[in-house]
Amino acid sequence: MKTGIYLILLSFVLTISSCSKKDNCDNPADCLPPETQTGVGTFGCLINGKVFETGGSQLSGPTQQAYYKILNGYFYFGLKGINKNTNQLIAIFGNKIILKEKETYSLEKEGEISFNANYILNGGLLIYKTSGIHKGEIKFSKFDEINGIVSGTFWFDAISEEGETVEIREGRFDMKYN
Repeated sequence: MKTGIYLILLSFVLTISSCSKKDNCDNPADCLPPETQTGVGTFGCLINGKVFETGGSQLSGPTQQAYYKILNGYFYFGLKGINKNTNQLIAIFGNKIILKEKETYSLEKEGEISFNANYILNGGLLIYKTSGIHKGEIKFSKFDEINGIVSGTFWFDAISEEGETVEIREGRFDMKYN
């Protein structure tokens, strides 16, 4: 009898805990992680209106990552978020760019001095890229070199080699970088 009561209570607790604000949002943007600036480790956006957040097993590597490095006297920035369960990746790169807090940078075609963005599906079988026509922006609300924190927002449109487009909106990130 006690086992039956425990099973009922356990299933009730699991049912209640599995429901969240993210399960039924009237506005998909409300399901994204909040915009913070503490290095808490969040990354999310809307892909064609659907919520994307990082997730999946970390055994084969992190599901989100940021770096800002000097190579041959130039600064390079990288930001990526992966959902290993849905096999999706968002990546933003800055080549030869000195980052500044509160600045907005254009996401365009990859070049020697540029910011660009990619949306990648199925391990690279389908790649969407920003271009001279399909663009976007990234804004750094916090760039703390002492504590290694980078936070901000982004949006972009990208196109595949087949001519299909994707809309990435309401992007936000807050993480530590190395």
